[in-house]
Amino acid sequence: MKLSDQEKKEIAQMVADILSKPKEVNHNWLSLRKDIEDWCHEQADQVNDLSTRWTTLQAKVYDAIRVVISIHRISDMNDSQIVEARKVFEFIKQEREKEK
Repeated sequence: MKLSDQEKKEIAQMVADILSKPKEVNHNWLSLRKDIEDWCHEQADQVNDLSTRWTTLQAKVYDAIRVVISIHRISDMNDSQIVEARKVFEFIKQEREKEK
């Protein structure tokens, strides 16, 4: 199937429109992300050893959230998923405190 020049222009315009719109980020997710990042920094600083980097902790928290909520992209969560993600994060924090 061949595309006409007009169809090619329409497709190009649709792509340009999609790419020009900034993606809306859920503000509740931004808040949770900041809390997770701060906690991971705090945990890594307490360990004081290069084998425990805050980014590794953050990745593990994100992995747990992905598994529990069954999502691929953590930044695409809706409000109800963010509530569940917060519960997962709080559970992880609670369990880490028990280990101390």
